[in-house]
Parts: sequence; structure tokens; C-alpha cells
Amino acid sequence: LIFPTSSSLHNTNHSMSAEQQPGDAKSLLQDSNLKLKQKDITFLFEIHHKQQQCQDEIKALKAQLQDLEDQIQQEETKLGLNVKPSGEAEVLEAGKKRFNENPRKGIEFLIENGHFKEGGTAQEIARFLYEHKSLSKVQIGDYLGEHKPLNLQVLTEYLHLHEFTSMEFDAALRLYLWGFRLPGESQKIDRMMEAFAKRFCVCNKSVFSNSDACYILAFATIMLNTSLHNPSVQHKPSLDEFISMNRGIDNGNNLPRDVLARLYESIRSEPFKIPDDESGTSITFFNPEHQGFLMKEGGSNRTWKKRWVVLTNSCVYYFKQKGDETPLGIIPLVDLVAREPLEDARTKSRALAGRGRGKEEGVYFEIVGEEKDGIAAVIKGCKINSKGVVVQGNHTRYLFRAETPDERRLWIRCINDTVTSSPFYNLYAARVNAARDSVMPEF
Repeated sequence: LIFPTSSSLHNTNHSMSAEQQPGDAKSLLQDSNLKLKQKDITFLFEIHHKQQQCQDEIKALKAQLQDLEDQIQQEETKLGLNVKPSGEAEVLEAGKKRFNENPRKGIEFLIENGHFKEGGTAQEIARFLYEHKSLSKVQIGDYLGEHKPLNLQVLTEYLHLHEFTSMEFDAALRLYLWGFRLPGESQKIDRMMEAFAKRFCVCNKSVFSNSDACYILAFATIMLNTSLHNPSVQHKPSLDEFISMNRGIDNGNNLPRDVLARLYESIRSEPFKIPDDESGTSITFFNPEHQGFLMKEGGSNRTWKKRWVVLTNSCVYYFKQKGDETPLGIIPLVDLVAREPLEDARTKSRALAGRGRGKEEGVYFEIVGEEKDGIAAVIKGCKINSKGVVVQGNHTRYLFRAETPDERRLWIRCINDTVTSSPFYNLYAARVNAARDSVMPEF
């Protein structure tokens, strides 16, 4: 049975009988020697009409699908994804974008697309990291700190690109730390600072007895910079205190006083500039252990405001907006603990009242100090007042609200891990003790 076209179907009067129908339907039925009732013929015409409608709709959907595929292709081309770059410049730009998202995949992409003339040697990769300023400082630090054989070789070659000969110690350290952001993991920090110490000693053989002394002084310099220029640190060490803390670090011997004095004055007069991918420079040395938006209780009226919170360098910094260079406040994590509020009902009641909403429940946690004789200790935090002046706070606790229980648990764990274990200080202290113990007489 051959169906009529959609145009003939559209012009057919379905109320006519088969014998009365003058067009194709009657002849088709006669030619096929079929004896069908009028309702059967009408049903077949209706099916054909529906079939034609479906085909038209499929054709329209295919056109829409093709438009969407074209849009996807355009966006992927902009992002450098799933596109085979045609030129060397395009390969490089696509590789840098991938590196800033995932360092390992970015390097693999550049190797696969022939960017490195010798196939991606450690020396080639190191030069790539050293020369291209648009690469993420955070991702460079993470890549250089990895313990895989290739990453270790790249770290060595990266140091070889730095010529420290006859440079002042702090100038060499400033140059090195400007190229990346130190990662937060202690093992990565240890490897990267050890590599710096060895390279500096190779370039300046008469300054230290061994690379351990250089390693220790590098950490001491970073801590001095933090103490002198971080507004959350109340005590500013003197020159004599700085010299005392570095006593006996050079294989049991003291470094010359004039060397330490020049170093101290240099750091006091000009703080380190620490690279940051968003703001250009940063107040902290290490890549944050954790960061994100939280609601923070504050003010005499206990109001709640959204703050960008960063946990790093044994401090909690909170900012008005993500990317701001100056924090609104700093909480040094000294003798503190993060926990769920003990007085949950009263806390939530007050918190919800402060937010002006009585129905929505939040997920709260607090940072508190130790209690002595039933009295909560004042936290040695500081904040920027309305006049832009740094003032010491008088909080006995800081109260925050997270969005989910999982987010709260993560913040509590990260803060408490920072309180109980500072890789920055621990690495320094361990190496100092080893240096001093190495020359002590046996009893």
C-alpha cells in the first residue's frame, strides 16, 4: 500500500466514502484489490500525517542539535579543550591554560603536542616554569614540591636557573620565593627549601659550613618577616632576639653578628613580597590550607555578615570580599581550638535573631581559647577598625556559620590540625635541634 503525499492528504475530504473519493486513494485501493472500510482508510491517512509531523520535528531537532554542537565547539576552542592546535603559539597557550588547571596534565599536553624540542626533559620543563609569567604561582609550587622522580629533577634544574653567586642571602631568598607560592604540605616545603639551601651553598661556598645552616636561616628569615610585618603578631622580635634564636645553627657555631644584623635590617625595612595569583602579592607565604565563604558573627549587635575566610600560616584571615589584599581581621591560632558550640540552643537562638530570620537553621562552629578558673581567655586577635587602624580585639570566641555539616567538619579539622601542627615552625625547630645537638659532647 502506497500512501499519498502530505499535500494530497491535506486536501483530501475524509468525509467522503471510498467510492466517492476521486483522487489517489480510490485508485490505490482498486489497484491493490483491497476492500477496506472508510474508517480504516481514514486511520491510515491519520497515521501518515503523524509520521510526516514526526519527521519534520526530527529534522528541526537535528538542526537545533547541530547548532548546539557548533556552540560547544566554539567554547572548547576558546578554552583550548579538545582542540588540536595548529601552530606552536597555539600549543603553548593551550598548554599554559591546562597547566593552570592541572600541572601534570598541562605538561603532558605540551609533551604530546611537541612543544618541547627534546621531548620534555627536566631542563625544558624547568625553563618553561621559570620563563612564563602567566603560569599560576600556586600550581608551580605544587608541581615543584611533588616527590615523583621527574618533579625532583625539575626542581633541581629550576634552581640551576637561579644564579645566587655573591648575592646577599635575603636577596637570593626573595628571588627564589617570588617564582612560586610555597605549598602547605610540610614534606613539599622541606624539599623546596632544601633545594634552595643546596643551590645557595654551591654558589657561595664560604658563607655557611653546610647547607643545613642555610636551610635553618631561610626559615628563620621567613618567620622574622612574619613577626615584624604581620599585624596579628603582637611581639616584634629585636635584633638580639633574632641573633639568639639562630645561635649555634652553623654546625654548632654562631653565624657572624654583622651578617645577621644586615639580614635583620633588610627584612625590617622591606618585607617580603609573596606572589598571589589573584591580587599580585600576598600577606602569607604558604598556599592556604583551606579557604571559602563563611558567615561570621560580629559587632556589638551580633549581626551576621558573609566573609571570605583563609586558613594559612597558623592564622585565620577574614576578608570582606574574595581577592581583597587587606584582611578585616586576623586570628592567630595560638592555644585555641575549633569546635561545635557547646551551648547549641542558646547559640542558635542568638545567631538566628542576629540574622533577622527565625526559621532557617545554620551549621555553627566556634574558635575559642582555654578557660582558666572558669573564665574564658581573651583571644589575641586583631581587626581593622572603621578608620583603617589595626586594633586588638577582645573576643573570647569567634562564631562562624557554614552551609553544611560536612563543610563545618572540614573547617574544624583543618583549623585544629593547624593549631596542633605548624609545619613551618616544626621544620625549623627540628633542624635547629639537630644542628646544635651535633656538637654536644657525649656523657
